[in-house]
Amino acid sequence: MSEIRVVSSADREGWNEMADPPGAIPSAWRDLTILESGGGAFTTGLWEREPDTWPLERTYDEVAVILRGSADIETDDGAMLRVGPGDVLVTPKGSKGVWHVRETIVKFFAIYDA
Repeated sequence: MSEIRVVSSADREGWNEMADPPGAIPSAWRDLTILESGGGAFTTGLWEREPDTWPLERTYDEVAVILRGSADIETDDGAMLRVGPGDVLVTPKGSKGVWHVRETIVKFFAIYDA
């Protein structure tokens, strides 16, 4: 895709509705792929999740900007990291923890999976 475009995080057209798992509650979540490299090693998009708790184990590198909502990420060493609008969340390949989404969260993500 070579066209310049704007994708609104408020528009849900084209988003993929996902079924649980993971999650303790369970809750709804959805995502939208915005850009993917030819080989699929680099992907960007939007992700939304309703309040829930589930384990995290990254099999790829991800950088995300939190656009709306809030969550706590409990790291595997017990630290609790709070994220909210404007925060950048870095989860490198191999990182582990637990997501605790407190209010519906929307993030823009960039994933590198080579």
